[in-house]
Amino acid sequence: MSNTWKIILLALGGFLIGTSELIIAGILDVIASDLHVSVALAGQLVTIFALVIAIGAPILVAVTSRMERKKLLIYTLLVFILGNLISFVSTGIELMMVSRVVLAASMGVYLVVSLAIASNLATPENKEGRSPPSSWDSVPLSCSGCRLAGW
Repeated sequence: MSNTWKIILLALGGFLIGTSELIIAGILDVIASDLHVSVALAGQLVTIFALVIAIGAPILVAVTSRMERKKLLIYTLLVFILGNLISFVSTGIELMMVSRVVLAASMGVYLVVSLAIASNLATPENKEGRSPPSSWDSVPLSCSGCRLAGW
């Protein structure tokens, strides 16, 4: 597989993970209704995600810095799947908060590691802004996709 395709796959992973981060803001009223809580309390799901990304991601990246990058990406995607499964089975705001913590932790590590890998995969002539999409390019795409879908 060419490096271009590897970078595109990393960006696709970032898109999927980024969508899980951003979609929740558009459906807070639905979540609040389903969990029988106020929209303000459901909004704390966004806050907890942001706090874990801001505080937890740098710590987790430092702790896992000696791990092989490919394995670490696989582990973060498995943790991401676990976070989504927790969200799927949650019947209360508490379990949903746990889900958001797990999702944020996996997203923070995935984005940092995938950007580092993509940077190493890009050829020297493509490192000046002409390389294929990076993982961060997927965040605006996630926002646009959610908006187009009416979320």
